Amino acid sequence: MYICIEGNIGAGKTTLAIALAKKLKADFLAESYEDNPLLPLFYKDKKKMAFPLEYSFLIDRHAQLHKYFKRKKSKHTIADFSLYKCLWFAETNLNKREYSLYKKHFKSIEEVAQKPDLIVFINTHHSNLLSNIKERGRSFETTIDKKYLQSVTKSYLSGLKKINIPVLEIQVSTYTSSTNRDIIKALESVLRKQVKIGYKTMAI
Repeated sequence: MYICIEGNIGAGKTTLAIALAKKLKADFLAESYEDNPLLPLFYKDKKKMAFPLEYSFLIDRHAQLHKYFKRKKSKHTIADFSLYKCLWFAETNLNKREYSLYKKHFKSIEEVAQKPDLIVFINTHHSNLLSNIKERGRSFETTIDKKYLQSVTKSYLSGLKKINIPVLEIQVSTYTSSTNRDIIKALESVLRKQVKIGYKTMAI
């Protein structure tokens, strides 16, 4: 089974994905984004750098997934990203003309990409996201604000309901030391049943 943990910036995707992979004795696949030299530049000038950044992410994520699944040996894989996040961040960051062009390229890549068996979307209030972003202290993320995070969440919620893949939205009101354990317990219950295409929601 191939499960993608998705969510806005600061939602705790990587921490949850690592914990879930350990619990399920699965491979953990981490997004390789920190080496992208365009990311810090984007936060300094979003209008100028949005298209180059989003296009580079599309190519990089596709290449990473293709390479991994070509060599995959483990029965289960938990990733802290999906290819679809390219489309939702692009919708947030690009103008209409750029997004129209980008979407055409995305669709051609989507057709040949490995599709997740389940996408888990961690949805939480922007105040929690901002707190988590501040706590992890990445210098290039200091300009991220409430309005931007709300826009990203809006794109996610709209896009997730349109894809032909099982989606589970987990609403997290507050983060505590037991949050990930609670999420994993809920996921284990879901995975014991047959995962069907559709959009489901649960609160933690």
